[in-house]
This record gives sequence, structure tokens and C-alpha cells, in this order.
Amino acid sequence: MFLERGGVNLFYEEKGQGDKALILVHGLMMTGEVWKNQVPVFAENFRVITLDLRGFGRSDKPEEAYNFEIFAEDIHAVIQEAGVDQPIFIGWSMGVSVGIVYASRYPDDLSKLVLVDGTPLFVATNDFPHGVPPEAAAQLVQVLQTDFSVGAQHFVELMFPEPGTEDLKEWIYALTQKSPQQSALNCLASAGNRDLRPLLDEISVPTLVVCGGEDQVCMPEASRVMSKQLGNASLHVFPGKGHAPFLTDTEAFNRVVGDFCKTD
Repeated sequence: MFLERGGVNLFYEEKGQGDKALILVHGLMMTGEVWKNQVPVFAENFRVITLDLRGFGRSDKPEEAYNFEIFAEDIHAVIQEAGVDQPIFIGWSMGVSVGIVYASRYPDDLSKLVLVDGTPLFVATNDFPHGVPPEAAAQLVQVLQTDFSVGAQHFVELMFPEPGTEDLKEWIYALTQKSPQQSALNCLASAGNRDLRPLLDEISVPTLVVCGGEDQVCMPEASRVMSKQLGNASLHVFPGKGHAPFLTDTEAFNRVVGDFCKTD
């Protein structure tokens, strides 16, 4: 389905039924398809909404600057269009940043929040050493600018340190190629030095923070920082897993997140 907002068509899908609704938000250079292992399972108990953020996948890709606030407003429009009340927001990677902004802008809109392998600050600073080193972030941007395909392949390699994930890497790489170079660069430009830590103090909704213990994109310590600063949060670490435990440890992920979503 498509929703038009401000001249931009946003693609979203809905599956399942139930008293509670989940909205699943993807990360950088991805689409809602990344949740293929979650949708059929969660749809047994919930209404499940996935979407492609503007600039990615099947949504329109306007040539404009993107930021977390724009994404949050797009998601708010989708939630209203779908007619769901107080959904559970599940965000991965960049989707975590969008979830933090959304929960701070609409404190009464969500019933719960799930933050999967994200960080409140992508590039490391003196008082936050748990981000990507500035030189590594600059190198990623340079490679994406020079050769988007090569940059995307490098990013995908970082996502999956686990052995035996070659098929997953190929599939995820194919998803990155559904979005233009400029969308990724716009997001990196607006997100790289954006510090969301002050917003964490504003969020009181029950939150589950989960991460792979070997995540090389958003460091596990960043998830620990978020879980401690949030007022009502718990942390679950998937040992030995990288940036996408919902794909590499699907059964355990679905159980942990599903149990959190089911509890009152």
C-alpha cells in the first residue's frame, strides 16, 4: 500500500491481526523486507506494519536532505493511516535513531519501544568512545561517494561477522541496491554527528534494548549506554552475533522480542 505525504509516496504493508500493533523500521540502505523472518511469526499475535522509509526501497526518493524528524513524521502518518492505537515501535540500526526521535516527539503515541543494534551517536567523540572512529566514518562516506556498490559491499561485510552468512550477505547487498546513492549519503550526512543522548532522558515508555555481542557497526557498549540512560529499559545481548541478530539468530530474537511485546 502507498500513503502520500507532502507529495511523497510512502510504501507500507500490514499483516496479521490482534489487539496490539507492531511497526517495524529498517536501517540505512535497507527496506522493510529485512523483517521477513519476523513478520509471519509476529503476525500470529499482532498487527504487523513494515514500511520503506522515504529514499529507500519502494517509497519515493526525493532529492532532498533526510533527517530523523522527517522519518518520524512519515511513520506518524503511516500509523494514523493504518488506524492503530499505541503501537510498539521496533527499530533496527538507523531505525533505532528514528525510534528515539519518535518517542521523544510523541511520548503518548507508543506503548513500547524495541531498539535493535543502534546507537545514540554514530561517530565516536571524546565523551562517547562507543561510536565508529571518525576516520572510519569518513572512509565509508568516501567509498560510497566514489563507488556506491563497493561501499555497500563493505558495509554489508561489517554487518555479518558470523561465519556461514554468505547467502545473507548476498541478499542484504541486493537490498542496498534498491535505493540510490544519494539517499544513503543524505542520511549519513545528517546522522553522523547527531547526538541523541539528551533525548533518552525524555523517554519513559517501556523499552527493550537488544544487540549482537559482536556488532561492528553499532558497538554493543552503545546499547548498554542507552539501556542505562533510558528510564524504563532492559538489555538483551545475543552473544557472538553481529549487527542483525534478527537474521542470524532468528528463533531466539523472535522469542525475546515477542515475549516483551506480549507482556502488559
